[in-house]
Amino acid sequence: MSDIQRLIKDIAEASGVFIEDIKMSEIGGTIKVICDTGDGISSSILVSITKKILNDPVYEQEYAERFRLEVSSPGIDTPLTLPRHFRKNIGHDILLQHKSEEHNNPIKGTITDVDEDALYFAVKKKKENETLRISLKEIEYANIVLKW
Repeated sequence: MSDIQRLIKDIAEASGVFIEDIKMSEIGGTIKVICDTGDGISSSILVSITKKILNDPVYEQEYAERFRLEVSSPGIDTPLTLPRHFRKNIGHDILLQHKSEEHNNPIKGTITDVDEDALYFAVKKKKENETLRISLKEIEYANIVLKW
């Protein structure tokens, strides 16, 4: 882990925020930081984290001239991969691709619960809701489905 990645991680953790991803090139350009909390993240928290990074001597001395900093939340199209991603989205519809042989692929349903091992979600079967359990290890891909 580079010094800037360590700095970003430390600042985020001190603010109660998870780092989902840090992207940067070796030669310069943009440092893109994607962060979130279990309940979603506000623009004021993103601004606060940005200011803390920009004002840190490590960033100012070693990165400010070559890099532009972007701190943002995950987009709606960001795949759900961790238990906390699913937990945060309880009540939302998802499209799920999986390796389970018990269920068809893909499945569209509403997240109803999550534990450390499995995702539970309601699907419509013959006009009635049925709750399915899919092991988190069997999930290949899951995304939020927008209701338009």
